[in-house]
Amino acid sequence: MISNDLGHDESARGWFRDRLSACFSGKEVEVTIVYDSRGSTIIQRERVNSVVSEIYVDNADQYIIDAIERSYHPRAIILVTDDREIIQTVRYRRPRCMNTTDFLSSLDSPPEPDYSPPEKPEFDTPDNIARYLRLFEGE
Repeated sequence: MISNDLGHDESARGWFRDRLSACFSGKEVEVTIVYDSRGSTIIQRERVNSVVSEIYVDNADQYIIDAIERSYHPRAIILVTDDREIIQTVRYRRPRCMNTTDFLSSLDSPPEPDYSPPEKPEFDTPDNIARYLRLFEGE
């Protein structure tokens, strides 16, 4: 969907790939750009760098839906699309959704500080357990 705003040629894809790499470099995230390959039934995946991957598939919409439905942590996914059908199809998995205009403008501005409480880890680490034991030892 973002290609509709930027164009479909290789220079537009290169700009987008470079901008994503610069914005998310050094962060613990994975960015996947999914493109329609227009007829090829072979999935082609290219790792651009440690942050960004590009995937070329026959049906990008279905690939995105399937990836979210298979995810063990769909709430950690930020789905960037203006396609209401994709959003409706995966809404029960509750990925965070962002429209393309907001996403593209966020690439040019610093992110808002996140004041939400950190997500509780699925399992306590041995260090946290030891800390809890020290804190509540006298009780």
